[in-house]
This record gives sequence, C-alpha cells and structure tokens, in this order.
Amino acid sequence: MADQTIYEYRCVAGPTNITIAKPEDHARAASAFEEIMNREAADGWEYVGMDQFQTTQPPGCLGLRPAIVSTSKMLVFKRPKA
Repeated sequence: MADQTIYEYRCVAGPTNITIAKPEDHARAASAFEEIMNREAADGWEYVGMDQFQTTQPPGCLGLRPAIVSTSKMLVFKRPKA
C-alpha cells in the first residue's frame, strides 16, 4: 500500500539582505540560512527547499512614485500532520 502520510507545510522568510564585503563573509551568509534550518528542525520540521516570490507595492498618490517590486526568499519545511 502507498504511503498515506499527510503533511503540513511551513514557509519561513529567509534573510532579506546579507552584505558580502569580503570572501570570508560567504560563510556568514550561509550560516544565516543554517540557523533558520536548524531552528525549524528542532521543532520537527524537515527542509523541503527554497522558493522565491515577488510583491508589488502600487504607485504612490498621483503616480509620482513608480511601483516598487520586491523579491523575497522563503524556506519551505514539512512535517507529518498529527
């Protein structure tokens, strides 16, 4: 019989901006994601992958400001539903 496990999913925002000034800063950038993944794993969440999405803030009053488009990263986790 096929696995009938039902999962629940959780999306967690990734770090929004990690500034890399020197090559050794790459490790710091990776540890920001690692910290999120370990925190969620401690609560029973299994890492599934990373995705991104865009949000658009409409132009300001009278169209004096252009629309602002932002791209965000999210980490996706799953665990068996109780």
